[in-house]
Amino acid sequence: MNFDVNPPPYPFGAFYLIIKDAAEEVWGNTQAPDALVGMEFLTDMSVSAQGLYDVRLPTGQVRPLSLNSLVVAESGERKTGVHNLVAEPLYAFDVGRMKKYEGDVHEYELQSRIWKSVDAGLRRQLTKLTQDGQPIEEQCRQLSEHAAKKPIKPRARRIMRQNATERAIMDALEGDGESIAFISDEGEIIIKGGALNQTGVLNKAWDGAPMLTLDRSDGVSVVVRNPRVTVSYMVQRQVLKELLDRRGDVMRGSGHWARYLIGCPASTQGTRYTFHLEKEWRYLPKFHERMRELLDEFGRRVDAGMIERTTLEFSDDAIPRWIELTNETETMLQPWGYMHDIKDFASKALEIAARVAALLHVFSKQEGKISVESLDRAIAIVDWHLHEFKRIFSPVSVPQEHRDAQVLEHYLFVNYWCRNFIFAQKNLVLRNGPIRPASRLDAALECLSAMQRVWIGVGQKRERYINLNPQHFGSLGAAAAY
Repeated sequence: MNFDVNPPPYPFGAFYLIIKDAAEEVWGNTQAPDALVGMEFLTDMSVSAQGLYDVRLPTGQVRPLSLNSLVVAESGERKTGVHNLVAEPLYAFDVGRMKKYEGDVHEYELQSRIWKSVDAGLRRQLTKLTQDGQPIEEQCRQLSEHAAKKPIKPRARRIMRQNATERAIMDALEGDGESIAFISDEGEIIIKGGALNQTGVLNKAWDGAPMLTLDRSDGVSVVVRNPRVTVSYMVQRQVLKELLDRRGDVMRGSGHWARYLIGCPASTQGTRYTFHLEKEWRYLPKFHERMRELLDEFGRRVDAGMIERTTLEFSDDAIPRWIELTNETETMLQPWGYMHDIKDFASKALEIAARVAALLHVFSKQEGKISVESLDRAIAIVDWHLHEFKRIFSPVSVPQEHRDAQVLEHYLFVNYWCRNFIFAQKNLVLRNGPIRPASRLDAALECLSAMQRVWIGVGQKRERYINLNPQHFGSLGAAAAY
């Protein structure tokens, strides 16, 4: 982990105005780190919309709008204050649902007593008819109809969760189309609560698995269909270090970390001066209003038993941009590329960007398909997090031979290919080129050879030549000309 270098400012400008204005207002009024504020907004947007919408990637797969996020921040950074401010509609929604649940339970108990009384009466009548040798067909029909009217016990549906084991996670998601979130401004609660011990379950939920199952010891299976789960927590550096020391290899090896937007913003402590005690809130209420609209619609659909989500798609002009981004990402996975040491996050980055683009589309109340503008805005946000992932999880530096290979390739292109030479004498490259000593040149050539960009040939006098792959260097020439 490299915490010595501070990240650039968080890209608030990539948000649409309804989000940007509210985020900057919270940032200004709380003076908390910018990324802490921006990531709180992304998380709460995800929780508000994940029960209503999915997004279809340009590649065809349908994915949830759920986001995972991890903020690394020390005590005193106003994590709790920011979370309570921005997430207020989520807690209010849960309070309303619990009140409704209490009323539903009261009604259920009343109807259940009535149902049991009628059921007992019908069974007594059936017993008497049987004893008297009378026909029982009509009584059986009434019993069957009555059984179909048995009251269903209501469930306590709430979104916000903290302490959870695998059993608790599955119980919370049991059924069809449940939407929950593990969110805490004190991440140690989630870490020690056991939720992160179930990375397989959380990964599948993040991926949008159509069904999850858990077989209990009592022989009963819990079946979960189409769940939606957002995970977000804030941790101190020492807590994160302890987690990485204990479970880091497993969590990264399983691909769990790759599904996170991660940020470790610079501290603002020592610079948070107060000039006015009364804070003006002009924009946050508008953002909260949009959250409530989505949550209320989700509540109505739950009550009506309508769990199908709307699938958002990308516009035709966004598809070429997606292809361009895919190819750029692939190039950066090469041995000297920027993403070579964070391939796990690179494999998910575009998908995360698609989810963020869909959230921007939903919260700005756009109609139709997701625009290329929304995609570019999402890319700007995810790109900030990509650099943070690399800063926190990658080695301190890219291996020397990878850096040398990049420099050597450029030298061969400019000094040989562009002058119509398809090979270079190795000794001349060593003497006149940018890479010395010979051991470093050999290591760089091995990298280029492994990527089939060059190969080494031997002349009649056993002199060695660096042969340039025309297909690769020709493409570099075309790009340069373009």
